[in-house]
Amino acid sequence: MKKLGQFAAAATAVAVVFSASAAPLPVTLSGYEFLLGTSCTIDGQAATCGVAFGGWTGGRGPVANGWTHFPGNDEGLWKATIEYLGKPQFGGHVELVGGSFDVLFTNGTTVTGKVTGGSVMWPRAGQNTGCGTDIAAVSVTVAFRGAVTGSGLFRGCLHDLPAGSVIPPKIWGTLE
Repeated sequence: MKKLGQFAAAATAVAVVFSASAAPLPVTLSGYEFLLGTSCTIDGQAATCGVAFGGWTGGRGPVANGWTHFPGNDEGLWKATIEYLGKPQFGGHVELVGGSFDVLFTNGTTVTGKVTGGSVMWPRAGQNTGCGTDIAAVSVTVAFRGAVTGSGLFRGCLHDLPAGSVIPPKIWGTLE
């Protein structure tokens, strides 16, 4: 009986270590931009800080019509904030210069990190970036911290222009 108890304890320990370290990546995400941020200065340049996004897991990744309604696949929730240089506009881009993110899964696993760079590129009005007509392509480099370490990438789509026509702005893609 003692060996059976030791085996059960060892199996439980292995399961806990495995579930804590086995992050469910890649993960598809869908959600909304819910704070447009405020004007700030980064390295002496005019910037926008505190732009906030949030949502749920699920969707079809960084493709046209890849966004999915809440609750998605019902596996988790996420939030992110970013800082950027530049002005959102058709035919333009912004440079992502900071921020952070958290993904909380229903199994208790979390994936967290910081934004280390990236860009959002809008097509010319009426054009398609692969995300759909008038929808921006998003590329965010991240540094994971916590249970998952190393670097990663969020590739996605942002539907936020023309300003005021998409309320709230939608974002979707894949964190890998």
